[in-house]
Amino acid sequence: MTAVEQPRAQRQSSWSSEEVWHTWPLRWADRASRSLLLVSLAVGGLLACLGLTLLLHPPPALSPSVTLRSIGVLLLLLAALVAPASRGYRIAAVYCIVLFAVTSAAVVLMQSTTLLGATSYGALDAIEFAAGAALLVAWMLVRMRHPLTILIVVLGYAAAGAAFFARALPVLRTRIAQNPWEEALTSADEAIARAVMLVLLLGLVLLGWWLDGWLRALLPVANVAEPHASGRASRTGEQQRRRYAVIAMLAGLDLIAIAVAISAKQPVARGRLSAEDDWWASIVLAVTTARATMVIVAIAAAVIWLSNPEQRAT
Repeated sequence: MTAVEQPRAQRQSSWSSEEVWHTWPLRWADRASRSLLLVSLAVGGLLACLGLTLLLHPPPALSPSVTLRSIGVLLLLLAALVAPASRGYRIAAVYCIVLFAVTSAAVVLMQSTTLLGATSYGALDAIEFAAGAALLVAWMLVRMRHPLTILIVVLGYAAAGAAFFARALPVLRTRIAQNPWEEALTSADEAIARAVMLVLLLGLVLLGWWLDGWLRALLPVANVAEPHASGRASRTGEQQRRRYAVIAMLAGLDLIAIAVAISAKQPVARGRLSAEDDWWASIVLAVTTARATMVIVAIAAAVIWLSNPEQRAT
């Protein structure tokens, strides 16, 4: 080895011992970034499902309608997965979005095929109403998770939606087309219905955002199983209150069960709630809130369905 090659070999051996690649710790985005991503994906999903489908020539063809709605549902699922919420709430939101996808598939079958036969205007409006309710509950779960907030917002949506779809929309249809069978050739009433539904959803989301802050401060229902700073003994009587909540849930008295469970989960200065009682109170709140929400939406959807039995063109 010459004098020139020896330093070159030394440099190569020193290079081989050095670490060329640098490792960077990867962490999930912070809460603000995930919230921004959630809103962006949710807006994109709504635009694909409820906005772009209105551009299709009525009656909409099956293939583009399914494609646009599939893209929208996929964006909504991604929005639920990246939401800054716990895993349980995100799973519940995904379930609601799946229900929205099922109702959207039913709407596509009614509008683009004759597979379901002749359907009524009330049936189509009821399914559209149920789809909006699923989206509303999904947003409540990932952003505003107080049980009373969900119930109040869903109750307002049910009342306003039933009033619009059962009373106002049939009158608008008669003014848009004198002959009901001509409605199949225009998407004006569908655009009006979706615009009103989106405005209603946005207004209720803003109402829920304002209401949730008050309810979280006045009636907090967070996990309170951790020991209190006072270090005193556990609260007395919570096991009996938890038992009352479970009995009310099994008896179908959802509103009473919700009230008892919320009162049991209130943190007080004299002690803490045991982990077992806290778990049971959380289960009662989850089951009763979901069941009460479904009952409210089902009653409103039935009113819309039965209020307009007139058959629509296929």
